[in-house]
Amino acid sequence: MLNYNHLNYFHVAATEGTVAAAAERLGVTQPTVSEQIKALERALRVRLFDRTPTGLKLTEAGRLAFEHTTVMFRAGERLIESLGHSTSVIPRTLRVGISSAVARTTASDFVTPLLALERCIPSMRSGDSVELVRLLRANELDLALVETDPTDAPRMGLEVVLIDRVDLVAVGRPGIKPAPDWQDVALVHYSASSGYRWDVEAHLDKHGLRPRIAGEADDALFLVEAAARGGCVAFVSRSVVRDAVANGRLQILGEVSDSKPSIYAVYPNGAAADMARKAVEVLAAHVKATRR
Repeated sequence: MLNYNHLNYFHVAATEGTVAAAAERLGVTQPTVSEQIKALERALRVRLFDRTPTGLKLTEAGRLAFEHTTVMFRAGERLIESLGHSTSVIPRTLRVGISSAVARTTASDFVTPLLALERCIPSMRSGDSVELVRLLRANELDLALVETDPTDAPRMGLEVVLIDRVDLVAVGRPGIKPAPDWQDVALVHYSASSGYRWDVEAHLDKHGLRPRIAGEADDALFLVEAAARGGCVAFVSRSVVRDAVANGRLQILGEVSDSKPSIYAVYPNGAAADMARKAVEVLAAHVKATRR
């Protein structure tokens, strides 16, 4: 087993750069520091430092070990702070996963209200919906915003809340007048992996629209520019094109009204998920206010 004291001596020596400086900081003799480091090297069966005339230089194994001890001792400091002070004073990290489809289709102001949460530091990452749910179950995320409802969520110990339904609208540059069947229209479509593609497909089939597929993309900003500057038509969230329509860069040609893509918030259902629940409440209130 690793000795915590050995790790501490190593970490301080790596931080200070010399045995003398580490000994002074730790309040021990230089031979003590050297012996503790050697004991750790024997336990790990690697050399952690190259001894040079100017001090200690981390080896490749030493750099890897230092990365781990940095995380470990930082966590220890946070633990001491949490136990020694009121938890209401120390900000908590909220690990939020946003599925690629949600991130690329909704306006950025959808998640910005999370930045206003008190005593909370949201840490965002994106990924596939299935992967984000897996990370939730592994306790590597606190909250996931996804475009599909994980049907077996209760069995997995997860709560699911419908946050929003996305209004997809077809947009093109001002002056464009598509034929009734849209055969003269070039459409930049969603990729086959996007849940939004099938909502658009259903809309096109229902209305007998047969545009030419000019390309595929899931990035909402690219779709907006393809419509505004490329002369194409694209289906994007109404909130994403709000400003572009208001300033005359784009016009709305139609909307997907029969089915609306959804955004779900998924989080663990335990008592420790209080911050995630608060975040969901904030997002839901924001959506409700912007839909008025």
